[in-house]
This record gives sequence, C-alpha cells and structure tokens, in this order.
Amino acid sequence: MRSIYKVKLLISYCLIFLAFNLKAQQATSNKKFYSGVFFGLNTSQITGDDLAGYDKPSLTFGTFVKRKFGENFSILMELSYLPKGSRKNISPKDSIPTFYSLKLRYIEIPVMFQYTIKSRITLEVGPSIGVLLTYKEEDIFGDLSGNYSTREQFKRTDISFNAGINYLLNDKWTFSLRSANSMAPVRNHDQQTKFRLNRGQYSSCIMGRLFYNF
Repeated sequence: MRSIYKVKLLISYCLIFLAFNLKAQQATSNKKFYSGVFFGLNTSQITGDDLAGYDKPSLTFGTFVKRKFGENFSILMELSYLPKGSRKNISPKDSIPTFYSLKLRYIEIPVMFQYTIKSRITLEVGPSIGVLLTYKEEDIFGDLSGNYSTREQFKRTDISFNAGINYLLNDKWTFSLRSANSMAPVRNHDQQTKFRLNRGQYSSCIMGRLFYNF
C-alpha cells in the first residue's frame, strides 16, 4: 500500500510540473517563462542521530520552470532527484569502532520565490515537498532497515523550508547555493519519545548547483 501511495503521489507531482513546463514552452516568446535543467552536489545531515556535520555528499539533478513578474520578482518550480542522509566512517581515533550510513532518496518539488537585488544576484525562499522513494540504514553490525527492523520508519513525505542565493554567470548558466531544512521530523525518535521542541529526526541540506536555461 505504501508503494502504491508513493507512485500515485509522484505521478501527480510530475503531471503538475509537466503542465507548468508545457505552459512555459508555449510562452517563451515573450521571455516571461524560462525552463531548463540543473545538476550539482548536495551535502546533508540528520539531526537527532548523535552525529554532527554535513558528511553525506551526493549528486542531485533535475529540471525547472521559471515565471518572471516584472524586473525583479520571479517564481521558480523544480522537479529534482535529491538524496539525503548521514554517514560516519570508522576512524582510527575511535575508542570503539563506529560506522553508520543512512541513505534517503527523494523526488522533490520546491517552489521558490525569488527577488533580484542586483543585475546578477537573486535571493530566494520557499517551501518544498519531497516523496521518499527508498532508504537504507546500516551500522557496523549490518542492515537496520529490513522488514524485521524495530526502528521507527521514515515518513513518506518531507516538507522543508529553503533559502538560497543565485549568481547569474551568463545568459545560459546560473550558479545556485541553497540550504533546505525539514519543517517536521522525517522520522520519530524510537518509541516516539519527545522532549519539548525535540520531536524527532530532521533533515538539513546544503546544495551547490549549476542551472542551464534552454
């Protein structure tokens, strides 16, 4: 049932995005709509896993459509493949050998509100929704994400808040630096324990990407 739910939700998101993209292609003549592709590097961490630091690098890519409103304001919508997670490799400094790896694979749709402050610099903020495709969790003893795992399951969707800055390199290429932070836990603590504002595990990302305008 969960797999069917994911597929239906993902198809709905894709259809919405393709509809926007089609509209953009039809309107490119007036230069209000733009579309293209992007790729880059994402580093992530999971708060609440007793590890610290953005130690899980991964590749991210996708497509986008952008609608301009006047000279300074625009709305950007993306469809992206965005891996997240955390990692701790065994270190010679460990008194007790410790290894941990968490791989979360999402299809994500951000909607960003952008404002151009200079001719080449744009600031952006906005929400995103991610659909969890698969995940794998393991430690030094092996797989923690199997059917018989007693750990809490990851939630099927992730709602995040995004903020970033873009630099226009030329008419075709733009460099983007963005952070994304979960607004709700991606997974509850074991036994669903809570303490004040600490309600579970949250995802944080920092992305550096290159956008190419068609």
